[in-house]
Amino acid sequence: MINCVLVQSRDSDNVYRVSRADLYDSFEVNYQLNSNYEVSVTLTYTKEFKDVFNAAKPKAWLWFNSQWYVIQQTESSINNQGYLTLKVTANHSLLDKLKNLRTDTPEPTEDNPQTSQSGSGSSSSSSDDQNKPDIVVKKTDEKQYYSLDDRLHKFFDNNDQGISYELHGNFPSVAVDVANTSAFEWLGSHLKDFNAYYVPDGNVLKIYDLPSLQHQTGRQFRYMNNMDTAELKTEDNNIVNDCMVYGGKMEKDFSGGSGGGGSLDSKEAFLKSSINADFGVNKQQMISNFTARSTRARAWGVDANKLYDTVKGAGVSPEWFFAYELQEQLDTYGRDSWLNHFGSHLADPYQDAIHVCNWIKQIANSNSFTAATESGKGNQSLAAQWNATYGKGTIGRVYLQGTAAAAWEMEGIAGGYYGQPIAGCMNVIRSWGGHTNSGSTGGGWGWPFPSVGEGNFALGQTFGTHPQDGVGRTNGFHDGLDFGSVDHPGSEVHAVHGGTVTISRDFVAGVGYYVVIQDSTGLNVEYQEAFGSPSDIYVNRGDTVQLGQVIGRRTTSHLHLGITRHSFREAFAHAFSDDGTWLDPRSIIKNGIVPGGDSGTGTTSTTSQTYYALSFHYEDQDSIHRYGRHRGKNIVMDSIYDMNALKQYVDATVQHLPPTTLTVKDIFEIGFAIGDVWRVIVPEMTINYDVTLMGIKYNPFNQKNKDADLSFNNTGLVMRNVINSIFTDIHQINTNVNQLDTFATIGGRQENHFSNVGNQSEHKLSKKQSEAISKFVNS
Repeated sequence: MINCVLVQSRDSDNVYRVSRADLYDSFEVNYQLNSNYEVSVTLTYTKEFKDVFNAAKPKAWLWFNSQWYVIQQTESSINNQGYLTLKVTANHSLLDKLKNLRTDTPEPTEDNPQTSQSGSGSSSSSSDDQNKPDIVVKKTDEKQYYSLDDRLHKFFDNNDQGISYELHGNFPSVAVDVANTSAFEWLGSHLKDFNAYYVPDGNVLKIYDLPSLQHQTGRQFRYMNNMDTAELKTEDNNIVNDCMVYGGKMEKDFSGGSGGGGSLDSKEAFLKSSINADFGVNKQQMISNFTARSTRARAWGVDANKLYDTVKGAGVSPEWFFAYELQEQLDTYGRDSWLNHFGSHLADPYQDAIHVCNWIKQIANSNSFTAATESGKGNQSLAAQWNATYGKGTIGRVYLQGTAAAAWEMEGIAGGYYGQPIAGCMNVIRSWGGHTNSGSTGGGWGWPFPSVGEGNFALGQTFGTHPQDGVGRTNGFHDGLDFGSVDHPGSEVHAVHGGTVTISRDFVAGVGYYVVIQDSTGLNVEYQEAFGSPSDIYVNRGDTVQLGQVIGRRTTSHLHLGITRHSFREAFAHAFSDDGTWLDPRSIIKNGIVPGGDSGTGTTSTTSQTYYALSFHYEDQDSIHRYGRHRGKNIVMDSIYDMNALKQYVDATVQHLPPTTLTVKDIFEIGFAIGDVWRVIVPEMTINYDVTLMGIKYNPFNQKNKDADLSFNNTGLVMRNVINSIFTDIHQINTNVNQLDTFATIGGRQENHFSNVGNQSEHKLSKKQSEAISKFVNS
């Protein structure tokens, strides 16, 4: 039975009783589910109760209702009668003990060091490699799901606080970690993931699901009956009722020959191939056939092998370039050559080829899309569709903007003299042994500014330890290779090696925005200090990049290129240490060999594609109807691979209704408890629902309870209907309000429960009868 409050100091066994007058005037219980479990009281310094006043220090004990609390805060002042007072706020003692249950991972020491091991071995002759499937699909972020009981054991097992826990109800399994945190912090962050609620009880933490928390009381909250004030608080700023949802991150690995990703399966697939795609042709057969058929090659004495290297070095597929060229040459004198797109040519055929390749890359990476037409033939209305279908860097973006006959071919318009250049190009590539090629996430090596090639470097630009360079780096060590805008002119930055983008547009002071591309062996190639803004980087995280592909534009004085096998963020910490973390880019690019014997150009390679197996468009039509459409950012859950689980997650986490709390003040009732189920009755709106008490603020020693606050949160459909109905009732039913306070989105009011009876058109009493009843009741 609640009849007293006691205080005991930490350094004494003496227990002192709090004045009954202080309890009546100021004691407050403040229980808010999963948040606060505290009590407070203002003590008055008098001769009779000076001992309890002096004992009430921070971390002293306070006993109330068979529970111990720990004083956390004290605030002294002088009241209006001249007495010294001390306001004391105390939290339940179990919360302090939960803070002492920790799961910190010990750091390595000499007696218990962290050990790592690396090994080497052949990966080319294993029979397992020979039997490896061509396509491997795997889940990239599948996580271990744990029960709530399992997670709590990590904190509570063999604890030295003498506390335990109880579970009541059923809880889902959730993928959550428990490392390096306290039980108190973990409960605050993750208990909601299990749809669970906790209540401290002595040294036992009791955890409930909602049905187990609820206990029927048979009590009623009659609006405009046993209360004086109702307050509705809503927050509309963060509503989301329209967004895309993605889940189940997957990775698809394609095993295949060297090169990168050309397709001859269909015209559409061919056009989606990269402009530097590898179609796996027989190179010697192609060189011989091209030399025999190319009018310009014969007229200008072009070495087809040198042309091959020139085009490839410029970041364009030689197989496609050569086949494209044979489809475009229009006479026997070589005047309409190198793709028939320029009326005049550079005197040097190889420089002219680079000039054409630059045009190809410009068109392939255009921001806008203009469909090619000629002599009034063509359909510009398809430009938007093609722009969406054939992304930047693809063959289709070049063909459909640069060759009218190709655009006609895809529109189904007869090409006449020009024929079908796309189909013709594909047939030529096939005649050289070309085929759909799954590609590589590495491939060979090249220079970031192909028109310059290796070029020349000053000592301070090169990799290695050379303190004499005058740059002044720590330890005199440079962890990469710098390509200056003067010695290596050009703005387009080309990938020196293929792979998958793992970091894009991250920013570090002194480095700027940077890109990291990782090949299938785990080798990281990093491009930094070249990009003045995020828009200067063209590739996104997860993109597959081929050798020679344009990944951005240099807008600064130089590009810094770094290569490492270490985790990139770890390698940053070794930027000025010549300890083997960073590798020499110049040597690797020139020789095509990474230290350790890996050339990155083996006959077997892997291309990885990442994507999400699950996706859907989330819309809450009821919320849209009530509050308008509010679009939110994409919701991405890499680790959820079940559609039902993904939808349940979204339903539970998306705030499609404004967070709303109904607080009932000045209740003429006693004996409240968290989890009480009350019947909410609003006769005017035919509302009759059960709701759960989530928060309590009241004084159990003041039987009038004029300051009691009860909070019912909008947890579910029932509470939403209650909130909407009461909100309507407050704003429409009673228009004669004695006091109405409105600020932000908080509305509170005091009611004269009979003042509006005569105004309700559906009421059967006459105005005179209503006035008589009102006069009688108010007297």
